[in-house]
Amino acid sequence: MSTTAQTRVSGVLFALSAGILWGFVPVYIHFLGDVDPLEIVAHRSLWSLVLLFGLIIWRRQISMALQVFFNKKLRASFIITACFLSANWTIYVYAVQSGHVVSAALGYFIYPICTVLLSITILGERLDRWAWLAILCVTVGVLIKAFLISGVPWVALSVAVTFSLYAVARKRLKIDPILGLFVETLILLPVTLGFFGWLAWSGQSIFFGGGTMFVLLAMFVGVLTVVPLILFHAGNQLLSMTTASLLFYSNPTTQLLIATLLIGEAFEIRDLLAFGPIWLGIAVYFTTRPKPARPILPAG
Repeated sequence: MSTTAQTRVSGVLFALSAGILWGFVPVYIHFLGDVDPLEIVAHRSLWSLVLLFGLIIWRRQISMALQVFFNKKLRASFIITACFLSANWTIYVYAVQSGHVVSAALGYFIYPICTVLLSITILGERLDRWAWLAILCVTVGVLIKAFLISGVPWVALSVAVTFSLYAVARKRLKIDPILGLFVETLILLPVTLGFFGWLAWSGQSIFFGGGTMFVLLAMFVGVLTVVPLILFHAGNQLLSMTTASLLFYSNPTTQLLIATLLIGEAFEIRDLLAFGPIWLGIAVYFTTRPKPARPILPAG
C-alpha cells in the first residue's frame, strides 16, 4: 500500500473512531443526572489537562508545548479555539440535560454541512460533481430531520456553528493534536479553577454531589474528552475537511444504534427518511473518490 493510501486509511479510521466514541457521550451525561452543565464542562477541562500533561511528559514535548504557548500569535489563535470548544461543550451538555437531545443531535447533523462550507470559503477546498451530489443528498437528509422536529432550534445551530468553527480554525493551525489540546486546556485553567473556587466558597460539592463513584466519573470525563478529540484532530489533519466531516456522521449513527439497541427506542420510517439520504450521500462520496495510483515498479 502506498504512503498516500496508508495516510488516507489512517485518517478514515481516526475520524470514524472519534465519531463513534462521541456517540456514547450522551449516555455518560444522562447517567450523571441533574448536574450543573458548567461543572461538567469544568471537569472536562481540568481532567483533560491532567491527562494531556501526562501525555506531553511521556512524549517528552514539554519544551515544544511551552514554545507553542508562549508564541503570541499561536496563543491568540488557541484562545479563540478554546472559546469555541468551551461554548460547544456548554451548549451540548445543557441541551442533553434540559431534554433537548434531539436538538443537540440535529446540531451534529448540521455540523458537517457547515464545515464543508467553511472549508470551501476559508481553506479553499474544491468539490467535484460527485462530491456536490453527495453533499446535496446529505443536505436533503438534514432538511428532512429539521422538518420532522418542526424547525431548526437555536440549540442545534449553536452546536453546529461552534464546533465547525472550532474544527476549521484548528485545522488551519496545523499543530499536533495533543500539543494543541494541551495548550487549549491550559488556557482554560484559570477559568476552570476560578469556577471550582466559587463552588467551594458557596458550599457546593465539586464532584457532582460527592461520593467515590462521582469522583471517578468526574475524572473519567477527561478520558472521554481527550481520546475522541485527539482522534478527531488527527483525522482532520490527514483528510480533507469534506471527507472528515462526512465521516462524522458516524456520531449520530452511533447515537441511533444506542437508542434502538440499548435503550429500546423504535427505528421509525421518519428516521429512515432522514438517515437514508445521508447514508446514500456518504456512499456516493466515498465510492467516487479517485483511487490512489499504484507505484510503478522498476523493470528487471
